[in-house]
Amino acid sequence: MDMDAAVSTLTALSVFASTVEHAAFRSVHGYRVIGRKDGKWVRWERWVERQFVLSLSVPPCREVAVPAVSPRILLAGWHGRPVFHEGQAVGTWRCIVAFDSVAAVAPSSPPPPVLSPLVNPQLECLPNLHRDLQKVFQFQKVEKVPQLVRRDAKQQPIRSGEQEKTSDEADSSGSDSDGDPLSDKELAPTVQKQPRANRKHIDSITLVEIAQYFHLPIREASKTLKIGVSILKRKCRKYGIPRWPHRKIKSLESLINDLEYVLDDDSGEDAQQELQKIEEEKQAAVIKALTKRKKMLESEKEIIQQKPALDLMTETKQFREDVFKRRYRASKSVARE
Repeated sequence: MDMDAAVSTLTALSVFASTVEHAAFRSVHGYRVIGRKDGKWVRWERWVERQFVLSLSVPPCREVAVPAVSPRILLAGWHGRPVFHEGQAVGTWRCIVAFDSVAAVAPSSPPPPVLSPLVNPQLECLPNLHRDLQKVFQFQKVEKVPQLVRRDAKQQPIRSGEQEKTSDEADSSGSDSDGDPLSDKELAPTVQKQPRANRKHIDSITLVEIAQYFHLPIREASKTLKIGVSILKRKCRKYGIPRWPHRKIKSLESLINDLEYVLDDDSGEDAQQELQKIEEEKQAAVIKALTKRKKMLESEKEIIQQKPALDLMTETKQFREDVFKRRYRASKSVARE
């Protein structure tokens, strides 16, 4: 069956971040293809799964082959049209960007910095991913506002009524003073308000700079960035961050520290009591499972830092709840003693 040159149109793009391997990403591309087969125009869909190593620094971004032995996002022998949503987990991969024009799925927020061509120019080395991201998000460089339109934030606008009142007061004060040079000193000094953040400084703050302070409370982050809390919240909403992710990151860090304590401090009394309850032949499997859990939490922490709008995974919430229950039972037992 002969096939002439076909035309492909992007209809779906989903990007997944690994919850185990650092800087590992996969993308699923869906294309609507129109071409001629045996002299007739036909239409079909083509789906491609790709894997990348993405980073904002060295080493550069590159595409790698999708391992045949590892679980794939596009399962072999699948039927129908796959539809993915942000936050969806497929094995050890979690969806962070989802777009599907047929299923009416749109990205909930701008992409993380590592997937933004404006922030990560290394994406140009990956033409397929770079081109499809451009189509989905329509990246455009923001032009600067003309200088004549912009106004210094320190200068407060004066209403027309207030301006007339000020001029009238100046005229009346000039007529009452009769040219006395000391009359100006007798006037009460004006109260100066604290100057607001410069508009130019506010506009220059990018998502990458804000992400550096996700581990801090929002008030400390706003002081470090030298802007107000309300301005920082407005900037976050602009970048698709509905809530400041400090608590989620701190929760993940607490779980990671608990696992590190169990894995590293084998000489502690609590660790020995915990390990004594487990049969000796199962200790290696338990340590391996805890190490894997620790890697998954660290990877999820990185994903939350890149995509703060995502919620914690269901497994992480269940694990956190189990940790809280163990801590509560331990505190009760200590109190009884």
